[in-house]
Amino acid sequence: MHTVLSTLLFEHDLRLVALAGLVCALASFAGISILHHARRSSAHARYIWLAVAAVAVGFGVWSTHFIAMIAFRPDIPVGYDLPGTIVSLVIAIVITGGGLWIAAIGRGRADFALGGAVAGFGISAMHYTGMAALIIGGEIQWDLVLMAASVLLGMGLGLVAFVLSAWGRGLGWRLGGAGVLTLAICAMHFTAMGAVNLDNCYPVVAEGDISPAYLSMAVGIAGILIVGLALGGMMLDRHERRRAARETGRMRLLADAAVDGLIVTDGERVLTANSSFQRMIDAEGIDVTGCPLEELFPSTALAELFAQPDVRLETELGDGSGRVIPVEAVLRPVEYAGQERSAIAIRDLSARKKDEQQIRFLAHHDSLTGLSNRAAFNRQLHKEMSTARRLGQSVAVLCLDLDRFKEVNDLFGHGAGDSMLQAVAERLTGVLGDGQTCSRLGGDEFAVIVPEIDGPAQAGRVAEAIMEAFRDHNLESGSGALISASIGIALYPDNAETAQALIANADTALYRAKQDGRGVYRFFEAQMGAAVREKRLLENDLRAAIARNELTLVFQPQVGVASGEVTGFEALVRWTHPVRGEVSPSVFIPIAEESGLILAIGDWVMREACTEAATWTNRLPVAVNVSPVQLHAADFLANLEAILAQTGLAPGQLEIEITETALIRDLARTIATLDRVKALGVRVAMDDFGTGYSSLANLRAFAFDKIKVDQSFIRSVDHSDQSAAIVRAVLGLGSGLKLPVVAEGVERLEELEFLRAEACAEVQGYFFSRPAPIADFAAITSGRDRFLLAANATALPARMAV
Repeated sequence: MHTVLSTLLFEHDLRLVALAGLVCALASFAGISILHHARRSSAHARYIWLAVAAVAVGFGVWSTHFIAMIAFRPDIPVGYDLPGTIVSLVIAIVITGGGLWIAAIGRGRADFALGGAVAGFGISAMHYTGMAALIIGGEIQWDLVLMAASVLLGMGLGLVAFVLSAWGRGLGWRLGGAGVLTLAICAMHFTAMGAVNLDNCYPVVAEGDISPAYLSMAVGIAGILIVGLALGGMMLDRHERRRAARETGRMRLLADAAVDGLIVTDGERVLTANSSFQRMIDAEGIDVTGCPLEELFPSTALAELFAQPDVRLETELGDGSGRVIPVEAVLRPVEYAGQERSAIAIRDLSARKKDEQQIRFLAHHDSLTGLSNRAAFNRQLHKEMSTARRLGQSVAVLCLDLDRFKEVNDLFGHGAGDSMLQAVAERLTGVLGDGQTCSRLGGDEFAVIVPEIDGPAQAGRVAEAIMEAFRDHNLESGSGALISASIGIALYPDNAETAQALIANADTALYRAKQDGRGVYRFFEAQMGAAVREKRLLENDLRAAIARNELTLVFQPQVGVASGEVTGFEALVRWTHPVRGEVSPSVFIPIAEESGLILAIGDWVMREACTEAATWTNRLPVAVNVSPVQLHAADFLANLEAILAQTGLAPGQLEIEITETALIRDLARTIATLDRVKALGVRVAMDDFGTGYSSLANLRAFAFDKIKVDQSFIRSVDHSDQSAAIVRAVLGLGSGLKLPVVAEGVERLEELEFLRAEACAEVQGYFFSRPAPIADFAAITSGRDRFLLAANATALPARMAV
């Protein structure tokens, strides 16, 4: 140790030693810093930075040695062999570079220790190679112990320096490692210099050939520049990498904010992927980096993507678990990490495909019941008829219509109606056999196709099975909404040659089934078609009757039996068809009620009758028949109130006549409506009394203002004891309830005399007057007369008194 210190203090120029130490410290810090920077770089960049570190450290260590050698002042002049000096520089770069490489590619501290030891050995090898380049005579004597100590110091402290620098990631650990490495270089050098003995050496160079001091300055400056450039390059690279990392982070945030999935690939594997892609393949929290593209996309799709950049391609994406996701993908070239890569944007089409599938389903199916719709039914029927035509077979079409379905909606609500339709669909599909299909045509209309039938009996068995299924449902459900259906059946080719005609004929048979009491099935018969067509032609013409002014009102007077005076009028509607002439009300009124036209016709009759009655000087009451369909309409009361207000007719002058059918349909609802009608001041009469059901119960349920006995009882009172007894009972009932009774259909004197004898209050019929335009009764409505005819003013009461 004394020899080493003596050599340092007395045989070296300490100023140059200080310069050598500065170069050594800078080179050590540069080497340690660039080593860690290389470890964080990519494979290609790592080798570049290792080369930079090797040059910086090697040249720095060599500069330290060269400056220290110039600072060495032996007793004899020495020179330096240029080739040998250059070899020592190359050794410094190569061996220390090898140590840096071992540490850079290593995974643990043991690799750092080995790399540090190799670098320390390289420093020693460079030193002794440089000493061999001394130009001096004689033979240098070496202290082998100090030589070994110098090598061990270099390797040992180099090992410690590298391990210490790897202990932590902060700047302090790198500074500590650089300091120990500087100590390693200096300790090795000066220990090695202490091992030199030049006593047996003699000069072979002149005093003027000794390397001048300014050369050490030049080498030192060059070393500092090289080390500085290396450090500067590293700092610039780190700054660029941090900037790139920040930019990548921002791009990553933007990519993660995107709804579509995004991956960057090198053509074979995934380099990075955004969070949307991770969620798409249900791999959140799993790093998909390095995943082969062939595990994600079909090979044909990959080939097409890379062959046609910027072209959208619909394909499938696999998530590795067997699930396949329909996607739309587009590839575009991008720069990633300084290299040209490929970015693939991926849009999940699962929702769109599901929507498209739903749209396709709805295009051919009913959304409520899931059955095929009318369009699909027509296609299937054409297909079955074509097959039957080719094979000589028969096809049956069954048209179903639910009975009183509107009442289900009105009583229980539309939710109950929808549930009933779904139950019908379920029962239909459950009862049909293979090849038989059912469809919902709209509303409460259903249709069934039964192919390959052997005759009408088989179609009838299908209809019976359907009705039995509905009855079973009613027994099982126990709800108030019971399923009942009417069914019409038509057969191909017996009843029609075309699909349109076949459906029309089945619909005609359905109409007959409804006429025959509902809840039954009927086969199409030729004569049905003519009757239905006639009825539908009338219905079509009736729709335009109001607009064409084809409807008119006639009035029939009601007469007091005791006085013979006119007590009021009943307004009756008539239809004069432009071709058919007068159409009987018994023909067109049922058609109007079935088609719903009665609402418009009834409103027109009510408005015209009230308008007319409001002009009469003699304020006689006017009676207007109201259909059950009108009475149950939601806007009936509002329309009635509006008509009274607009026409100016006093409510007490209006009397509405209803039949018992209105009460049977929905007693509670009808009574509530009639109560509100009477609250307006309008009178209410029961028409056609005795022809309906539960007549006495109906009279008890509502306080009618008048009872009208049906004409079927009046026409035979003088020769039928039964009719006479019924009329006598009704008149007695009216007297007991203090209700005036009007007898309709009085046509003969004998009928009138019977009614007078039984104290009937009012009569109406042809005996007094046929229904006629109101102008025929101008004398009565103006108040000029109280009787129908001036000639009868005395004659009629006389006849009635007989």
